[in-house]
Amino acid sequence: MHVTDELLFRILFSGLWLVYLANVIWVSRAAKWSHHQQTPASLTRLRIVAILFGVLYYAGALLYALVPSWIMFLSIPLPDWFRVGIGCVAILGMFFTCWGFWVLGRNWAPCVSGVRKDTVLVTSGPYGYVRHPIYLGAFIFIVALAFVAANLLVLLPTLVLIVLLYASIGKEESLLIGRFGDEYREYMKRTPRFIPKFRHMHPTPQQPKQPS
Repeated sequence: MHVTDELLFRILFSGLWLVYLANVIWVSRAAKWSHHQQTPASLTRLRIVAILFGVLYYAGALLYALVPSWIMFLSIPLPDWFRVGIGCVAILGMFFTCWGFWVLGRNWAPCVSGVRKDTVLVTSGPYGYVRHPIYLGAFIFIVALAFVAANLLVLLPTLVLIVLLYASIGKEESLLIGRFGDEYREYMKRTPRFIPKFRHMHPTPQQPKQPS
């Protein structure tokens, strides 16, 4: 790998992360967080462990972006064409996450802040295809970026973070059931968690008109 080629991948990696974080910060500033609802202790513990691995992840990401020579011994030998292609996948994942953020708008809040009483159940946009488009897009984004970096110090914490965050989703859904009740249960029945259902839509047959 030439130094110039690796610099291009570092720019791609850093640029996508900056755009992604800018969108998260924008949504966070616009959203109203709850200070009245309690988050289950088990969910809080999962998030604390995720934060610890998140620190390790960001440490690896910063080292790769700023001083890659320190961690080159952990590089994964991947072809350039694959890293470019997976960078495009990262862009798609970022778009899907940002779409989820934009549609949710002021209804979004990190689960550690609880579910507000004035929160509205959003089922439009990407939420009409999957229940957790922000998680889905984020998983795609960070895994793809880990392969763009092609370094174990970025990839391994990424995989652990995904496992931890996925484990918290069921508990988050319990909070949403507690807030929305049967409305959310019905939403769960018709909308998959991550993998969209692609069904052929058949037009509803016209009922014959009754003679007047």
